[in-house]
Amino acid sequence: MKFEKTIGFYDSNRLGDILFIFHKNHKRYLNDELSKYGLSLIQALCILMIYESDELNQKDLSDGLYLTKGAITKAITKLESDGWVLREKSIKDKRNYVLKLTDKGENFIPILNEINQGWESQMGLNDLNPKFMETFKELTSKSIDLNLKKE
Repeated sequence: MKFEKTIGFYDSNRLGDILFIFHKNHKRYLNDELSKYGLSLIQALCILMIYESDELNQKDLSDGLYLTKGAITKAITKLESDGWVLREKSIKDKRNYVLKLTDKGENFIPILNEINQGWESQMGLNDLNPKFMETFKELTSKSIDLNLKKE
């Protein structure tokens, strides 16, 4: 899967490029599965983050998902109009709005978990060596730190 014009910059034999291919295909799988419910991956991630938080606003989502404020606004507007989430005034700060799941959003959490488990099962990810996963998590943290130093 090498492309001669990209040798040196993109090489499907290097770890970073292999991970890019893996990530793109994982994203494609999830988007295909989620489209059956009228959702995108970004919208599903918003639903999950709202589910796991008490006082989450759009800025928190933007920061937590490493997405632009515009992308989050678009996702939340669609989720709200489709009945997945609500915006409510914050109890702590009446100037801000927090995001809450509707019953529809709450009831979708097990389906999201099922979709993800399906991917992991088909890929055999549950059979990976725990040391590999530990090393991979360390590399991921290093890559985040490297990019945070540039900010």
